[in-house]
Amino acid sequence: FVGDSQAARAEANIESMHNLYENLDSSGYDLTTIPFAMQYDKRDLPNAMSMADLRAQLNPMGVPDFEGVAIQGQGVFETLASVSKMVVQALS
Repeated sequence: FVGDSQAARAEANIESMHNLYENLDSSGYDLTTIPFAMQYDKRDLPNAMSMADLRAQLNPMGVPDFEGVAIQGQGVFETLASVSKMVVQALS
């Protein structure tokens, strides 16, 4: 899940997260049992929320999470590597 760090996008992030849970559930998946990580994008912007606030709103399960600035490629590889590792572990 990639969330937008901007404070103005907090409500949209929460809605997107709820949609993710609902869509997975309707397809027979439980987000707590599949590889999952989060990235908080746009960390470079002056109106970015604190990591503590983002985690409290979007990551109550405490899954691996990463700061990102996608247009600069920051955090993208780390997020992908984390999810890839979890997928390999789940398939082992």
